[in-house]
Amino acid sequence: MAGKGVLYNYLLSNKKNFLIILIVFFIGMLLGIFLINHTAESGILEINSYVNSIRENLQSTNNVNMRQCLLKSIKQNAIFILLMWFLGCTIIGSVFVYFCVLYKGFSLGYTISAIIVTLGGKSGSIFVFASLLLQNIIYIPAIFLLAESGIKLYIRITKNLANAKQELLRHTIIMLISMTLVVISSIIEVYLSTNLLIFVKKFV
Repeated sequence: MAGKGVLYNYLLSNKKNFLIILIVFFIGMLLGIFLINHTAESGILEINSYVNSIRENLQSTNNVNMRQCLLKSIKQNAIFILLMWFLGCTIIGSVFVYFCVLYKGFSLGYTISAIIVTLGGKSGSIFVFASLLLQNIIYIPAIFLLAESGIKLYIRITKNLANAKQELLRHTIIMLISMTLVVISSIIEVYLSTNLLIFVKKFV
């Protein structure tokens, strides 16, 4: 209960930053959805081909190399987290932290729209639920947490509200927490979401 209280107080005290981050994320999602809806027919055909190839691979085999998928997922997520941490450590980089959040929102919106356009409402929703929901419950908050930390670092240092070394240390600790969360997210993606996709493949 104490941990929940600390988290609640942290969210409450930084609600403005988190609200801005959330808005930027949703703008990114809307841009991704908009792009799919206005993609030329040739582009839609390429998206259909890609999504259908994933579905056919799932339907043809259960022999997924979990270890290789896990290492690839962790590597991709870790690089992104380190990039956000580095950008948050620089004076002008905090602006690009917003672009990182925008990009993640765009990527998610684009992916969801592409799947639903290709597979249809029912099958697409099942595919999205099985492949994206579980890991993003952890992944997205981890991104938000690190983004807020980078923004706060910029504000506090530029306004001389705190010691720079202490703020950098705090930001690094937040990065390590976010890194742990995205590793957990990768594990969920590979060992839960993949198996869930295999389980529901007959419905998609």
